[in-house]
Amino acid sequence: MIAETQKLEKFHSAIEDYAQKQRKTMEEVARLKRERLAEAESQVLSESFRMIQKEMHEMRHRIAREMALREVNARRELLVKRGELTKKVFARAAEKLLAFTKTEEYPRFLEAQAKKLAPLFPAPGTVIHLRQEDQAYFPFLEAALGTACSCAADASIQTGGFYAENQALGIFVDVSFDSLLQEQIPWFEENSGIAVI
Repeated sequence: MIAETQKLEKFHSAIEDYAQKQRKTMEEVARLKRERLAEAESQVLSESFRMIQKEMHEMRHRIAREMALREVNARRELLVKRGELTKKVFARAAEKLLAFTKTEEYPRFLEAQAKKLAPLFPAPGTVIHLRQEDQAYFPFLEAALGTACSCAADASIQTGGFYAENQALGIFVDVSFDSLLQEQIPWFEENSGIAVI
């Protein structure tokens, strides 16, 4: 019976040793599993962080691009509106100037302008360009200049005034309302308060 008891103790000891080894192996497997899981979790978190950073960068870039595009479109719209407003303002000014050409003051205005230009045109040969409707005022302009002149109708002058030129003297002076209006556009755009920045 002792032999059997010894056998049983040996068997029991062998089972205990095997169980201890199995437990150590299982603990090692569990430890390795935890480490691998922690590594995988860390890697997933790291990849997620990189992916989120990339998405945020792309989103910021997309938003910046959209904002820039909106700003360009808004500027374009403002430029169009400013152009439309400028056209309206100058169309109204042209209408008022045309209305002025129908007053009794207009011939006196033309004559005063010609008197101011007289020192610039001391010699004969000056050509005064007028609207067809203003041809009747030529004798007053010629008298105001004080030299022999010729008159020419010019369809490019639409709102009134005139321009004078003397090719022999190399002098050209434009006091037509059309050119005076055109000269005011840059001033208007700069000083009207509707600048697009």
